[in-house]
Amino acid sequence: MHDFKKPLYSLYSTLYCSGSIWVNDVPLIDWYGDNTKEGGYAGDDTINHLLLQSGKHKVVGKMLPRIGQKTLTEKETMFIDFYLAEADLQLWKRTRHKFHPKVKSPWNGLSENINHPYFEISTEIEVELPFTLDGWQNSVDLTKIKEDELFKEVLSTYYQIHAIMKSHNATKFLECSKEKMILQEQAFYFSNDRKKSFLDGATKLFDQKLEIMPLDPSKLKLEIMGYGKLVRLVHLDGSPALQYKSPDPKNQGNIEFDTKLHMRTENQGLTII
Repeated sequence: MHDFKKPLYSLYSTLYCSGSIWVNDVPLIDWYGDNTKEGGYAGDDTINHLLLQSGKHKVVGKMLPRIGQKTLTEKETMFIDFYLAEADLQLWKRTRHKFHPKVKSPWNGLSENINHPYFEISTEIEVELPFTLDGWQNSVDLTKIKEDELFKEVLSTYYQIHAIMKSHNATKFLECSKEKMILQEQAFYFSNDRKKSFLDGATKLFDQKLEIMPLDPSKLKLEIMGYGKLVRLVHLDGSPALQYKSPDPKNQGNIEFDTKLHMRTENQGLTII
């Protein structure tokens, strides 16, 4: 496989459509709403925090029509490249290489003679990591809870997080996100300086005292993912439920918080992961 001490896996994704990229049934990228009116998304996103351990993992690209369209046209495309590098910044550029063949939608576009409300590309990758992370693999199977009951419980947790964000209490928000932070620190081999930089960035964001978007249950839907172990709320257009209003609407969209929850035990209840 490789001889890297700190292997860092990433996906370089390009979406000229609405849609999302999923790793192990967990969304890595969500590209929905007004963002999809024109242009597209292109970026390199690390995935160690979704892999959790060595082995084989499924990657899926979900293509949906742009906002305002009912079907995909021959102009919409999606493709994903797969990269591996040594995480050390001094070695990253020199060691970065493709480790898996690209997957893509038909290069000349989907057939214009067929109405496609949805199209999917997928593959299976194999990775080798120096760790096994305690993520959500062994958490409660949320599909066994009645959906209306789960929605109420998830919404209640989101209201608590929303209140913390509204009060701009960075310390309390970081405390609520501790499980997620520890997971990311381990997955991405954070140094003490990198940990401090992350915390400082969060504090600076909350210090801006941005206005938070309201939570309207009638405009939210429940998404269960991670093979039944994770859950979140999103708007009907697929965008995150928790958002700060943009400080510069002409040049920047809202600041979105993709907040996934799990239930490590039934007694512990839902927590951010």
